[in-house]
Amino acid sequence: MSDWVTDYYADVDALRLEPFVARHAEDAEVIFGNQPPTVGIAAIHDAFEGFWSMIGGMRHEVHHRWDENDGATVILEVTTHYTTKGGAHISMPCVSILDRNPQGLVSSLRIHIDLAPLFAAIEAESQEAAPVP
Repeated sequence: MSDWVTDYYADVDALRLEPFVARHAEDAEVIFGNQPPTVGIAAIHDAFEGFWSMIGGMRHEVHHRWDENDGATVILEVTTHYTTKGGAHISMPCVSILDRNPQGLVSSLRIHIDLAPLFAAIEAESQEAAPVP
């Protein structure tokens, strides 16, 4: 039997934007790495749409999970496996903290990851694809 976290990450890993966004409260806050907070459904939609448009795919491999506050807070230690649009595979450690409100919607998502290796691979692919003058 799956639970809300499994279902949540199934949408993330399949890059299903609309179902993913619908899992968040209207005033949800997402903090991704060292970026400023993204607040609200529309902003979360746009941020993830932009990020997911830059990658070819992703998969989360869960190593540890801690449930707190009767399951309203979940802490995950994962390896996030990214695939670039050019087919490169980049894997990075990540810790995410999710909080849900009483209605069962995610009110806060904090993703602690350094995406520099992914962005370097994306940049390298764009340089390879750039026309030679």
